[in-house]
Amino acid sequence: MTEDTPQPAQYYDKHDIWTLDPTSTDKEVYDVFATEVAKLVQLLDENEPLMSRDFYARLFVSLLGLSRVLGEYDDSWSRCDFSTDEI
Repeated sequence: MTEDTPQPAQYYDKHDIWTLDPTSTDKEVYDVFATEVAKLVQLLDENEPLMSRDFYARLFVSLLGLSRVLGEYDDSWSRCDFSTDEI
């Protein structure tokens, strides 16, 4: 892993940089984020009728963006995840 200062997310998007070989810590953090995002989306769903429209909309769009990023990593990691039997 490169020991440098992380750049703004737009830098990685512009240069199409995606980690294809995640560390065990990457996977651990991913699992926690994915689980918690699902819980937060469910919480929003259940409480939508009682929430202020602007507050709901901003939280929902933020979670949607995070969910898409997590999905991109999940897709790429799944394609690159070979068992030792296949090698």
